[in-house]
Amino acid sequence: MSPTTIILSFFFGAIIGSFLSVVVYRTHKKQKIGFKSRSICPYCKQKLKARYLVPFFSYLLLGGKCGYCKTKISPNYFLIELFTATIFLLSFMKWTFIEIKPELNFHLDPLLLFLFHITVFSFLIAIFFYDLTYKLIPDRFSLPAIVIALIGSLLLKTMPPLEILLGGFGIFLFFAAQFYFSNGKWIGGGDLRLGAIIGFLLGWKLGIVALLLAYVLGSLFSIPLLLTKKINRKTQIAFGPFLITGTFISVFLGEKILNFYLMNLAI
Repeated sequence: MSPTTIILSFFFGAIIGSFLSVVVYRTHKKQKIGFKSRSICPYCKQKLKARYLVPFFSYLLLGGKCGYCKTKISPNYFLIELFTATIFLLSFMKWTFIEIKPELNFHLDPLLLFLFHITVFSFLIAIFFYDLTYKLIPDRFSLPAIVIALIGSLLLKTMPPLEILLGGFGIFLFFAAQFYFSNGKWIGGGDLRLGAIIGFLLGWKLGIVALLLAYVLGSLFSIPLLLTKKINRKTQIAFGPFLITGTFISVFLGEKILNFYLMNLAI
């Protein structure tokens, strides 16, 4: 893997992250989303010039402020670009489909796996930041992602079909049971659909790893806040970001975590 391909995959992810930040904002505002519509400042509504739209650099050079009205811009715009760029880079490293040395070579199977995963990952990243910001998982993100995750996993044979189906429907039903018995207090309806995405993408084995990681991360985040009384038991905390973080960890490290458990901790 050459430095050129590393930089290109990282910057490509940053560009997609910049687009996702627009998608998240405009979805919440119920505004039109399209490649032809110009980006605007959410405060002064001024159309942004190209020099204000360079991922990472524009935000840093402007000090996190609008180039026109100087209003402070949410760091989420920068974070979503950085997060997406990192995920795309890790994805490229996992499914490397191009080699430059000694000559330029493309590999079709890794390319298809890369494109499939970054498509699902883009939906997950949009869900991550939307749920983090607005405490909601829109159907316009989750429903297409379910279809893509299911069909893509089956067509590309990422794992045995039964494992894919057990993962998707199993995690969905696991969350559905929690939703039913708690009358929607323990978990939201959007988390059911997110669970289906995770299961179809990871299968039941790595899906369980993702769930366990999500609950551990959620506990590590919420317990200190409860002890310091910064939140209480009625405080609404978005669970989607923890589920998605657990999913990404499982994608890139799940097999190692599972093998470590089976070799060292399993009875």
